[in-house]
Amino acid sequence: MAKTLAVTLPHSLGAAEAKRRISSGIESLRQQYAAQLTQADIAWQGDHADLRVGALGQTINARVDVGDDQLHIEVDLPWLLQKLAAPVQAFLTRKGEDTLRLTKG
Repeated sequence: MAKTLAVTLPHSLGAAEAKRRISSGIESLRQQYAAQLTQADIAWQGDHADLRVGALGQTINARVDVGDDQLHIEVDLPWLLQKLAAPVQAFLTRKGEDTLRLTKG
């Protein structure tokens, strides 16, 4: 059974700018890890994205919801990858905060 990780990050960018940054960040990660991924599909519908990533012989489903003042990410980790839950959650939080930061630095 899959374990769902959830990360909610506040921001003050508005939905359109946050979505632009998150979309760009997801594409950058997809390119950076392309050699390790067997699949990386992203489907945006408004401010909601469904992601399906194949890695380590497993399929990982995720959802991203961009709001005016927060970003919500949910990732379903298959049972074989559940031991990686804490590092995955920390990675999502760090990357999300970096992507949403108003000024780099």
